[in-house]
Amino acid sequence: MKHLLRLMTLCLALSLTHTVCAELLPYPLDTINGQVVYKYRVPRSIGIYRISVNFEVTQQEIIDLNPQLKERGLHYDELIYVPVKKEELIVTESVATNQVTDSVPPTATQSAPKDTIVAAADSLMADSVLVDTVKAVVPDTFPKIKIALLLPLQAESVQRDANMDRFVDFYEGCLIGLYDLQWADHFELHVFDIGKTDLEVKRLIADSTLHKMDAIIGPTYPAQVEPIARLAKEDSILTLIPFTDRVPDIQTNPFLMQFNPSAVSEAKALVDYLLKDKAKVNCVFIESRENEQPLSIRTFQQEAIAHGIPHTKATMRQILADSLYLSLKDSVENILVFNTEKFSNLQILLPHAINGKAGQHVTLYSQYSWQKENILLPQIYTSVFTTTEPADMSHYDEVFAKYFKHEHFSSMPRFDLLGYDLIRQLIAIIQGKEYFGLQSDMQFERVNEQGGWINTKVQVIRK
Repeated sequence: MKHLLRLMTLCLALSLTHTVCAELLPYPLDTINGQVVYKYRVPRSIGIYRISVNFEVTQQEIIDLNPQLKERGLHYDELIYVPVKKEELIVTESVATNQVTDSVPPTATQSAPKDTIVAAADSLMADSVLVDTVKAVVPDTFPKIKIALLLPLQAESVQRDANMDRFVDFYEGCLIGLYDLQWADHFELHVFDIGKTDLEVKRLIADSTLHKMDAIIGPTYPAQVEPIARLAKEDSILTLIPFTDRVPDIQTNPFLMQFNPSAVSEAKALVDYLLKDKAKVNCVFIESRENEQPLSIRTFQQEAIAHGIPHTKATMRQILADSLYLSLKDSVENILVFNTEKFSNLQILLPHAINGKAGQHVTLYSQYSWQKENILLPQIYTSVFTTTEPADMSHYDEVFAKYFKHEHFSSMPRFDLLGYDLIRQLIAIIQGKEYFGLQSDMQFERVNEQGGWINTKVQVIRK
């Protein structure tokens, strides 16, 4: 029954235009030749056209104030001037006066609780107080940052996949992330239920729905990524891909951001960790045919050998015959590297790999997805997530409990925290700020001068 009520609420939320607004963009003002201007610091992956649309001015007006742009274009992190329209200036001065005298949001919002700014799907989506408050805080004349959230929620499916609950978690985490930005940014969140194929994605692109967006989070499945990537490049829309590392054109599309690190990033992180004390390590590669190896395992093996990490080899037959000890070294840490990412492939082998002879120590090169399994060996693995609860979760937990009134469905990782971190990170990038996550700290590095960005923040974890 709880699942049914939750899904009905979600359907209501998705049937509305999900818009969350906050106070004016915090751009300082200046005057040039009598023209009042915003002092705007250029974020990553944005062009003059997108800035002109956001501020509702022409490209020529921006170039007139910044003649250097005509010859060389925009540079990331440079400061440029954007003209302020007269009607915006009047409202800006009015709001600024309230802020200086009261040090609080404008008086029109004081009659409503601060919490009503959050668009929580369970209670606030249909709350008229929210709509009235938003209109009072942010006049329609101000540009809004429009963010599309593309998720396979299956809200209208008769036979809904229970695994989709984790994407509802993700959605709720995004809402809390926006809640925490209520007095810092000015944005709209548009949520689209795109299912599990590329059909709905292509329909949204065909009817121009997504062309109006400034940024996109999603989609989920690899088949859906290609049309979104093409749209991102054609319309200069910053797009954060959250759930897959199979991102086409990442090498040639500067508007793509990939959250999942590449196999090379993960391999290098672990090799760098082992190099700190490589004399006390021995990697034991369990032999298999090359074409059977997952990319992550193959890349780690190549990087380890190239950097001189001590290593030996063993076979699965050797393990089953309880003669693994022949490939182990004494008085060092022997790290078993199997040729699989599926734990089910190891269940027969691991009981034979637990005990070496005296003086031989065995550790399993593990996967993050294996952490729910009962593995009796010490483990070492890489992850973009932490394994412990964040230091200060009291505020997040309080907001989550107040508006969603249920336990989150996902763990390791928690998809609600993932949604929170990714939307906060995306907005921080748009605004040229830093963000340090609750569950993940991200570090996006550009793959090359023409390409997109990949998160390279990888942790090495022992268990």
